[in-house]
Amino acid sequence: MRPLPMEALEPVLNRFGVLYAVFARPNGEVLLRWGDPSTIPLIDEHAFVGATQDMVRVYRSLERMLLPQMDVQGDHLGIRSKVGDKVVYALFFETRRFEAATPVERLRTEYSFCKSLGNAVDTALQPWVATL
Repeated sequence: MRPLPMEALEPVLNRFGVLYAVFARPNGEVLLRWGDPSTIPLIDEHAFVGATQDMVRVYRSLERMLLPQMDVQGDHLGIRSKVGDKVVYALFFETRRFEAATPVERLRTEYSFCKSLGNAVDTALQPWVATL
């Protein structure tokens, strides 16, 4: 099995300020852990950060959902998404970057950012996924 295309992924993760990322197969086999998870507090181990320990459950939780799915963990926001039925991923970053006048506006800004990040990761992974 070829490794994930880090030459395409790493610039995307850095550009979007991702602190920690986990990429796995739908069967739970972790393909890559990138970054440092120590900065993300374990507020609810089973709800979010702990989910990276069970990527099979994360993959199943994304069935028939609009992607990406967003979760908040303290001052950190994360997204969970998948590329077709080949790769599931969780990406974590700080939420302090999102300034908005109202909570609704902030949510729109966060979702727009997460959608852009998810699209960029999907685009970086598409050529690799196509060879599987």
